[in-house]
Amino acid sequence: MDLTKKNNMNFTTKLSGYSVSVYGGEDMEGAFSIEWEFYTEMREWGVKDIGVHATKITGVIYKNDESVLDEDRIDIDSDDMGWHIDTDDSGMSFGGGICPQSVYVDLKTKTITVNF
Repeated sequence: MDLTKKNNMNFTTKLSGYSVSVYGGEDMEGAFSIEWEFYTEMREWGVKDIGVHATKITGVIYKNDESVLDEDRIDIDSDDMGWHIDTDDSGMSFGGGICPQSVYVDLKTKTITVNF
């Protein structure tokens, strides 16, 4: 008999400054709130899978100058603006803690990659 048990834990991490890279805009910065989950999938014989997944991202991208005008700002909400979220866990290490380390925003493809 194989018992399956899934455990999910939800977190929110905020990133800005050097942790955010924007492609497709000139001299832009961003600040984001990332909702993500850590999950484990257990079996009777042990742990089958451990992973992370970004579930929602909200934030703003703005031109890096002293006068932040409304036309110089892009508000982002992954739920209702057609943005695609990618999760990159290839650099994740279990020994040093697990949380988003950086965000890469591609304005042309409307993709946000969260690096753990």
